[in-house]
Amino acid sequence: MRYKALKAPYALETLEALRRGALPEGEETRVVDPRGAGPDDVERYIEPLVEKLNHIRSRYPEHLRQRDPRGGQFEAEACVEIHKCLPFDPAMLGDHEFWTWLAVFRFRELVDWRYGGKAAPANFGIGNWSENLMYRLWLRADIVYKPGDKNDPYSLARRGDQDFWRSHVFRQDYGKCRSLVRALVRYQFPDSSPDSPTLNSKEIRELAKRLRRLHPTLIYECLDESAAYELVQREAEAVKRALKQTNR
Repeated sequence: MRYKALKAPYALETLEALRRGALPEGEETRVVDPRGAGPDDVERYIEPLVEKLNHIRSRYPEHLRQRDPRGGQFEAEACVEIHKCLPFDPAMLGDHEFWTWLAVFRFRELVDWRYGGKAAPANFGIGNWSENLMYRLWLRADIVYKPGDKNDPYSLARRGDQDFWRSHVFRQDYGKCRSLVRALVRYQFPDSSPDSPTLNSKEIRELAKRLRRLHPTLIYECLDESAAYELVQREAEAVKRALKQTNR
């Protein structure tokens, strides 16, 4: 797969130049690196993705606050399309500079819109690649994707609000374990509504701490989804008991 990557040392200045209007002539060849090989080019997959994401965006307000719940609703829809449209090429998907190029060159206006008009550089993967909006949305869909599910293989990706995914999945070490993340999503959001979580904000924060503490002594990657769900359920009940004792 042939693709492009925005070199990290030039990413911020490139973003700022594009926001001012355009890169100086010939500048793109200095800051963008063509990578990969083969007859296929990722550009042909990006054009349909642009159309799909713009179509989703058209159903939302022209302006969003940074923490607007409707932004979280947009993410729940957009993550599925990003995962569907981008081809599975490990070298490309594992290249953080590809994701920065994608966010800066192809989805700059969308990222800015999502974050209230002017997104922080980290949301483009600049300075902190894991905060790149496009990468996070792809990862959200990928980590809970269930191939073979005839009803909806993206059912779990559509659940949960933005704070849940960022704080309790992506920023946690256990967030790389598919079975545990699937179990956590199923437990916290037993139906499709992000407004009816099982645990309140204090309880889910404490559960994340417990899961983080357990990880060094329990190999989550060896658990199947059923065992992972039992673990999440058990630790969540322990959290509830502990908080109840504290509040007496």
